[in-house]
Amino acid sequence: MATSSLKATERKSDRLEAFMDAVLAIAITLPVTELHAPEPTDGDLAAAYLKLAPEYAAYALSVILIGLYWTSSHLTGKLLQKTDHGYNLLSIGFLAAVSITPFPARPLIEHLGGDAESKTAVLAYLGVAAAPATWWFVRWVYATARGLPDPRLTDAYLRRTTIKFAVTAGAYWAAFVLAFWNWRAGLIVAGIVTLSYIVPPAKPSYKPGQEPENG
Repeated sequence: MATSSLKATERKSDRLEAFMDAVLAIAITLPVTELHAPEPTDGDLAAAYLKLAPEYAAYALSVILIGLYWTSSHLTGKLLQKTDHGYNLLSIGFLAAVSITPFPARPLIEHLGGDAESKTAVLAYLGVAAAPATWWFVRWVYATARGLPDPRLTDAYLRRTTIKFAVTAGAYWAAFVLAFWNWRAGLIVAGIVTLSYIVPPAKPSYKPGQEPENG
């Protein structure tokens, strides 16, 4: 009788990386479809562009968030030696979560000025933004538990990476909770967490004598 086995589904990570690249490329492109050309009235092109500023700002916000996840995915791809069925399913969950992040961006931008709907707009955005960070962390914990990362990596490096992803997910949810009390403060915290990923990540550390030739 056939039995299911995660071990039997293990394979190199290159195919998953290619799939994630394709999905993230589509996700980062779709917000462009929400942009509209300015339609000046009375020949005032500057006013027409200004009227569309929320669209362009929402697009920029979406590109930053999805783009940073794309750059981070290249690092995790380097750290993994293989994937399996469970990791692939968690990756689909992550991709679904990150692909929806552009949708609450426009309402967020439109209500940044401070009105009766600002708190709702911020909470919706932060809740959606916290989801992919959570999936990312859960996916990494699963990977380390299943022994999917490169076995040459040091245990200390794997622990530091786990802590980093845990802090990121926790900080997003902390920002979400904070926004119930002060939506501006919650948004600032989330912004700091997001922009922190512009800084290049720490170089992977390998066990003595096991460093890959390409670094």
